[in-house]
Amino acid sequence: MLRDGNQSLSILLKEYSKHCTLHGVHYVFRDDASFIERSIWLSIIFLCFICASLLVNTMWVRFSLAPTVTVVKDTHLPLHLFPFPAITICPNNKIKKSIALKYISRYLNISDDNNLKQALHFLNVLSLFQHPYYSRMFEHLDQCADILPSLQDINVTDLMIQVLPACSELFLECSWHGKPDNCCELFSMQRSEEGFCYSFNSMTSEKLNQCELELSSLDNKDSNEIIGYEDMDCVLRRNTAAGTATGMEVFVKQIDPNESLPDQIDVTGISGVRVQVHHVTEYPEAGMGYLVPAQHGLKMSATIKPSLTQSTEAIRHLSIYERNCYFADEKKLGISKSYTEKSCLIECRLQYLHEVCGCRPYYFNMRDSSVHVCNSTELKCVADHSVELRFFSPPTGILRGFEGTEMFSPLNCSDCLPTCHENMYDIDSDLVMDSMPMSQSSFGYLDIYYKNEGAVKYQRDVTFGWIDLLVSFGGIAGLFLGFSLLSIVEFIYWTIKVCCFIFQYEKQTSQSKKIKIFAEELTRNIPSSRPPGPAPNYFY
Repeated sequence: MLRDGNQSLSILLKEYSKHCTLHGVHYVFRDDASFIERSIWLSIIFLCFICASLLVNTMWVRFSLAPTVTVVKDTHLPLHLFPFPAITICPNNKIKKSIALKYISRYLNISDDNNLKQALHFLNVLSLFQHPYYSRMFEHLDQCADILPSLQDINVTDLMIQVLPACSELFLECSWHGKPDNCCELFSMQRSEEGFCYSFNSMTSEKLNQCELELSSLDNKDSNEIIGYEDMDCVLRRNTAAGTATGMEVFVKQIDPNESLPDQIDVTGISGVRVQVHHVTEYPEAGMGYLVPAQHGLKMSATIKPSLTQSTEAIRHLSIYERNCYFADEKKLGISKSYTEKSCLIECRLQYLHEVCGCRPYYFNMRDSSVHVCNSTELKCVADHSVELRFFSPPTGILRGFEGTEMFSPLNCSDCLPTCHENMYDIDSDLVMDSMPMSQSSFGYLDIYYKNEGAVKYQRDVTFGWIDLLVSFGGIAGLFLGFSLLSIVEFIYWTIKVCCFIFQYEKQTSQSKKIKIFAEELTRNIPSSRPPGPAPNYFY
């Protein structure tokens, strides 16, 4: 019976090989094939299987390591389809001495020369209270250590707002699209890690801050759909032209030198303004931008070359780890309603300061209202942790190029990823003497405009979707083995058939063994009916 079962199983396998759609299999099991012929065909099938497996693995690695691809979608995207970039102007001297001393006199007797001297050092500390230069506060903190407890109740935010040079004191004249306009309507106060500044067309400014949520909800749409967004006070200005005097023009005044703090040049640099061009949803980055000294007849020309990168909806279906970016509605921040990588890094630093010093710098509001502004006695703690705020720990597992201590930096901002929709601005600036200065009152002329009439648009899409990956696998398997989905169905069918045969065969074999054992037991236990003694002779 075992031989019969093996013969039947062999017949099934031969029948499968005869009808199998995989190339070359039937040559291996052909009845008239010699051993050499079978070996050759088996080797060819095995070699094709190895080649197909290598190519499948290559496609899988490519899918895993590079799930997205960025391609140029448009080389001349019209300028009016997206907002003009935000322009932030920060005065180097953010403190008017007379107003600051008058404010401090409420808490300290500054008629005393020693107190006055220490009060000026305290104002220098506040001038340096900006990232990444917190450590520079040490020198002046030591010089005013005696009065710090007396100034502990000062509302630093209120103080810095009041002593900030007013808009009318900073700007002489502004033009937008070549038409004169009110500077103080174009620019509004801007919070940044550099302190209080003034911004144009910024959704993070005090004027347009409430509109960030609406804009972030539109970030996932195509730029053609954003153009219709004109909601009352939440209007982002746009431009259609390129070239000098077609964008934003600003004439800057010189701040009264008598209002400067002692050693102002040694503390915050020469008198003038720092100009930064950035995306409308981003906060200006501290320490960046272009310094324009307060000099009569000096002109700064800044040409903007914008580029946009948009991600398709297919990117959203990838995990955050695979695409390495956030959509605007996927992550919420405490300092901004619209997510950007720079805003996330700012919040990361603010949270670290809260953890180690129990307070936040004066220039940012946090969603958690329980976090108070750092007072005079807590400034030293901020200065102590200045170096830690400049560098955050790299991703786990990356060791080369980093010292051991750097791998475990206390500042961890690894969850601050780029946005899936990015707007980049390539800025070319030039400082020259203006050949046609406006007037003797102008101490700096800024001309910020688009360089070209169009922008470059990039599109980030999925390199291989699951359907593309399946088609690639199927093509490779079909090329080398003639494999298809029907081959899988066929293999499953014959596998089930063989399993059923083996099950039935084992069942029959088991039943036959049981019957044989039962018969043997029955024969052994049946008593003989013949009486004892010699057998009777029936033939006589």
